[in-house]
Amino acid sequence: MKAKANAKQKRLAEGQKRKELWAPKKAAPAKDVPPAPLRPAVRRMEDYPQQSPEEETREFLEYLEKYGDTIRKDDTLPVKRKGKTGAGAGVLNLEEGMPTVAEAVSRMHIGLQEMKAGRVKAVKLIHGYGSTGRGGKICAGVRQELADMKRKKLVRDFIPGEDFGPTDAASRKAVELDGGLARDPDYGRMNHGITIVLF
Repeated sequence: MKAKANAKQKRLAEGQKRKELWAPKKAAPAKDVPPAPLRPAVRRMEDYPQQSPEEETREFLEYLEKYGDTIRKDDTLPVKRKGKTGAGAGVLNLEEGMPTVAEAVSRMHIGLQEMKAGRVKAVKLIHGYGSTGRGGKICAGVRQELADMKRKKLVRDFIPGEDFGPTDAASRKAVELDGGLARDPDYGRMNHGITIVLF
């Protein structure tokens, strides 16, 4: 009887040893582990400060002035350069994608800066003339901004598309500056949807 009890205890002890041997080992608690970072709170549109388009444009231009040299070309707003109108002239489409006036003006500033840095003499801005035919908001906004840039001497001059032709004195001077402008398809066509900018 005693022998049976001893054999049973022996089997139980061996079983316990096997369990301990094959049991998965628990990892020791790591010391000095920083706590997991808290998830950032989700921000809603209402949490962001509301700005007028003019304030957004001014803020963006200040940012460009400060960090423009460090920004890769891919990081800037999409500026469409559809080729050349002639020697030293470029094309900038501001109406593509149906932007707001503020977006179109921002795109114009970035595109003109880029082209001026590339030593382009003249740029044809395509801004459209509005679906009503009475003059679009983008056209008016762009030309108002160009008048301000001319006062600040950021551009030499600009010629509205309806004046761009051989009968206009400013257009003849522009052709002297860049002979390729005389071969532009809009030269002499009184196109209200474009504006020529001269550096």
